[in-house]
Amino acid sequence: MTADLRLIEDDFVTTTGQLADALARLEAEDALTLPLLREDQREVLLKASESLTYRIARPLVGKDDRLVEQDFELTMDIPPASPFRDLAAALTRRTNAALDLITPRPMEEMDFNDLIVQRYQPGSRGITAHRDHIRYRGIVALVILAGEARFFVCDDRDGRNLRELPSPPGSAVLMRAPGFGTRRDRPFHLLKDIASFRVSFGLRLDTRVGEPL
Repeated sequence: MTADLRLIEDDFVTTTGQLADALARLEAEDALTLPLLREDQREVLLKASESLTYRIARPLVGKDDRLVEQDFELTMDIPPASPFRDLAAALTRRTNAALDLITPRPMEEMDFNDLIVQRYQPGSRGITAHRDHIRYRGIVALVILAGEARFFVCDDRDGRNLRELPSPPGSAVLMRAPGFGTRRDRPFHLLKDIASFRVSFGLRLDTRVGEPL
């Protein structure tokens, strides 16, 4: 399975030039969607997701006016030989090649070192408006492997000024994080209306990786 993905890992639907064009817009747009995976790549990853071990997310995180509701399963326990790690390495290479085409380059080297697979059952409440942790830098990528749901960015935790981004299977949602361009704020986003079993793969640059415990 892994060998098959390695043969096609740099052959995404979106070219390096198209990714560069998208990243050049990201600072102003907060988030955007683009096609990423071919059908055979998506199927390999979806099959691999079935063998992972998941836990139920805490239903509530944060407190007071920062409370976030969650309704999904997740795992960060991804084996070294998993095709998910092959995809992370391929997307890291492709992203850095695209960043090389942008003047001025909006960030230094990107390294997707924080990986998470999430599963949402039909009828799930999804996750309410929130921002990713400030320790994540540069670019957040959410690769959609299966399912129908509605992904939005918005202005605040109350979900004001919702802007929906299409996120069909095979697509990638890209969001900026601190350290991308001159912006330091983090876009609020949410997922709701889970119409069918949804699987997504999140890739981030965690600045804490490698720090002593």
